[in-house]
Amino acid sequence: MKKKFALILSIIFALGVFTQCSSNEQPKETKNIKAVVPDGLTAMATAKLMKEKPEVEKGYNIEYSIEKTPENIVSEVLKGETDIAIVPSNVAATQYNKNAGYVIAGTIGWGSFYLVSAKSESSLEQLKGKEIFNIGKGLTPDLITKIVLKEKGYNIESDFNFSYVNGVTELTPAIMAGKANYAVVPEPALSQVLSKKQDTKILMDFNEEWKKAYNSEYGFPQSTLIVKKDLVEQDNKFIQEFLNKLEESCKFASDNNYDLPSYCEEIGVSVNKDMVSKAVEKANIKYVSIKDSYKEYNTYFNKLNDLDPKTIGGKVPDEGVYMEK
Repeated sequence: MKKKFALILSIIFALGVFTQCSSNEQPKETKNIKAVVPDGLTAMATAKLMKEKPEVEKGYNIEYSIEKTPENIVSEVLKGETDIAIVPSNVAATQYNKNAGYVIAGTIGWGSFYLVSAKSESSLEQLKGKEIFNIGKGLTPDLITKIVLKEKGYNIESDFNFSYVNGVTELTPAIMAGKANYAVVPEPALSQVLSKKQDTKILMDFNEEWKKAYNSEYGFPQSTLIVKKDLVEQDNKFIQEFLNKLEESCKFASDNNYDLPSYCEEIGVSVNKDMVSKAVEKANIKYVSIKDSYKEYNTYFNKLNDLDPKTIGGKVPDEGVYMEK
């Protein structure tokens, strides 16, 4: 009887020690992840993610921010100051060639640039010799315009006169005031122009032209998700879960969910709430993982390299730029 009592006491004591040890264990320290997205379509695509802030994985806290100017995001990426970023796709190549330490995880947005005419001209051929306005010399809209027009057999140095403004905040008023009769306009600015200047005609959808020219399934990658390589290697489960949530957010936007305009307004997207639903229709928001789109990137980087190697940091990046294939 004494032996049984002693055995019971020893078991109780052992359980008590185990419980005490368990209670003294330190909880896993929360890891803060910084994610930066540019204003406009990209923020619209990630609105559900930023508004609802779902828990992606226990032990991680994601801090989202919207940058109003692409230059700020580029600076943060090249300095390694953010963990996750959505950038213009040529920047994804440039940062890799500069050893900034990020890899391409996927695409959230495909081409959303359109050539428009606010005059009687209704074909590209009629625009020869005309002044075409665009955003920022050497930026993505300018690069895509020149690649596509060159592919169609035009001399981009002599057939058209290109003029540049600093952004859509300058381009849209110029079209409205009749100062820019022909222009390359991105969404969501296009929806604003079409709603206020209804005689404006769309002459060309650059993404559709890209698909035809290069036998492309999706078109050209406009908005690229890059992730720190160290994060992919050390926190792969978190990254995979984050990508799943991002895909859900993109689908929420592309399906033009009823709540999208209010979500965008609440998180601080600069697009007018009334324009959000219209802009989504031609925005080409679609999440595609890099393993399903790396061929599109190879084409894109090679075409940019042919036009000007400086646009991608001097050379086509090797396959190490991709998170997976």
